[in-house]
Amino acid sequence: MTDMLKREATGSINHQAIEHVELSTDGQREKSKAEKRLVLKQDFLITTLLSGAFFFAYLDRGAIGNARLLGFQESLNLSDHQYFNCLALFFVGYMAFEFPALILIRKLHAPTIYGFCTIIFGVAAIGTAYATTYAEIIILRLILGCGEAVVQSAFVYMSLWYRREELSARAGNVYLTTPLAGAVAGIIAHYVGANLDGAHGLRSWQWLFIIEGIPTIAWGILMWTLMPRLPDKEVNSNYSLFFRSEEERRLIILRLVEGRNVMDARVSWPQVLLALKDVKTWLMAYITASIGLALAAFGVFLPTFIKAFGFSPLTTQLYSIIPYGSAFISLIVVSRIVDSFNKRAIPLLILVAIAIAGFILLITTTNRVALVVGATLINVAVYPSIVICAAWIPSNHAGYTKRATAFSVLQVFIQSFSIAGTQIYNTPPRFSKGHGVLLGLLSLCLVTILVVCWIMKKSNNKKDQEAAVWRERGEVNPAESESLETLCDAHPNYRYVY
Repeated sequence: MTDMLKREATGSINHQAIEHVELSTDGQREKSKAEKRLVLKQDFLITTLLSGAFFFAYLDRGAIGNARLLGFQESLNLSDHQYFNCLALFFVGYMAFEFPALILIRKLHAPTIYGFCTIIFGVAAIGTAYATTYAEIIILRLILGCGEAVVQSAFVYMSLWYRREELSARAGNVYLTTPLAGAVAGIIAHYVGANLDGAHGLRSWQWLFIIEGIPTIAWGILMWTLMPRLPDKEVNSNYSLFFRSEEERRLIILRLVEGRNVMDARVSWPQVLLALKDVKTWLMAYITASIGLALAAFGVFLPTFIKAFGFSPLTTQLYSIIPYGSAFISLIVVSRIVDSFNKRAIPLLILVAIAIAGFILLITTTNRVALVVGATLINVAVYPSIVICAAWIPSNHAGYTKRATAFSVLQVFIQSFSIAGTQIYNTPPRFSKGHGVLLGLLSLCLVTILVVCWIMKKSNNKKDQEAAVWRERGEVNPAESESLETLCDAHPNYRYVY
């Protein structure tokens, strides 16, 4: 930490001075007791609230898969094509609202945006229980996707609160609830299927949507009430519910800048173009989308896959717990390893290779135990992989709008791939076409990861060489005084993490 930064950490808040902190340190320093307390408070508030939002988002989006086994499709007289369209429209809502969501949380009151949209997708889930036509389901799935798109923007929100070497573990903690949601969904579906069919005149699949939708609304109200604003707005506010001391506010600013952010960043439309011209935006979007397709397909079709292995519908609900439970454990372990070594590419390469092995098992064997193992390997690999990508992308784009744009491009890729996923898994009982497509996409993903690493390493080496030239001259590069919001990735002290 530079002398200037030390002065700012102990003196009065000077936003401009802090923004020009030496960026090449990458925030690798020992935390004070006060900072540890602050991070613990952030974890308790931010990670807990977002974890709950992700839990309910994945519970509600995946309910349609379990509901199908409980008679949802037959009750509404939906053809297979109509059912797959219902799945696809969810992802259209996601694509349409991701970038507006990231702009809204920057310009407006983030807790209101997150809380309101969580309530919205909870209402959409409950509404599905009472839908009677194909058109109503289509509209509700579209609304569900729009609401959940806001929750997905949480990774960019978190990149403002956490330093880069802290982000994967926190993203892992947030995403940890998604395989848990899959496991819990199986338990709930098993219970309602066995006990609630016909209760109070409702089918079991209707109870499934109601039971999963009501707590979602309650959680949205909690987020609206307790979630912190963006860190710079929290510091600049005359009233902060949780961060009141000057010491905490100084540390929040310091950590904001160490996370490669700028105080009071504004939406910058030139940064949109900058992100679209950056080849890393597209390559990393492909990497994440290929992994995300595997996750999305298994999130919706896993009960169908397991039933096709030869299990009864109720036993299928229980067996779906195994892949999700295993993914829960792998998320905990991998996300902490990634942050401990501050590496992204090597763990990602290993995980994608494991997922490939899982798909090979699904394609080549008919043994039921081996098929469950294959499905488990895929879940064990793709859940931590998507977290690594979700933390890696915001960490490697300087400038809020550039970061938001890159993340939005990523979401367009993921949701486009996911829409395709609803159409490729249409060859029961083996679903060889869908598994084969994902096997090919993930194989190309391995190559793409290596290309991205080469680009990042080349850029870092070039900046290191230029910095050495300036040092030899005994001069300071004048570009170092510029803000990250001005130069973005081109800032001479900005380095990629890979």
